[in-house]
Amino acid sequence: MANSSNIYQTYHDETAGELRFSFRSTGIRDIVKMVQYTYARDFEGKRIFNLGFGDYDFDLNQVNDRASSNNGDSYKVFHTVLSTVPIFFQQFKNEILMVQGSDGETGFTDQCIETCARKCDSVCKKINQRITIYRRYVEKNFLALSNEYWFLGAFKNADDSIASEIYISGKQYDMILIFKK
Repeated sequence: MANSSNIYQTYHDETAGELRFSFRSTGIRDIVKMVQYTYARDFEGKRIFNLGFGDYDFDLNQVNDRASSNNGDSYKVFHTVLSTVPIFFQQFKNEILMVQGSDGETGFTDQCIETCARKCDSVCKKINQRITIYRRYVEKNFLALSNEYWFLGAFKNADDSIASEIYISGKQYDMILIFKK
């Protein structure tokens, strides 16, 4: 899914149905990053795994998916995250990968307002930025990616259920569901 010449070396482990990758971002400073695939729910008779990504918090032993490091290496980091997707599908061949942004969750806007330097008026300018990055990547590379993967665009309903449709380029979704062909 990503150009292997412009990625960081990753280290991965699988425990209790969870797959994790760690790597060191070496931009302005050294930051340990983590990609974490965790079971989220069942859908259409298959298990959905959420792609979580962020800075690794050693004190809490977890991923901080709301961190915004601005370490000067965003493309290399992004491509490193993408490079883990084929490995996920090697481990979980018949499952579904869900990609969504932590900046689209309920309550994000309220939390953002507390620390936001942009002083947004009625609409938070940071909301859904992360899923937009993934959507743009899928749309830019849709033909090539479609050789190996199927894509659904999805929305989270008020009752926490998921409504999905065949992925439509240019449409804004809450999440992308990816299946291996």
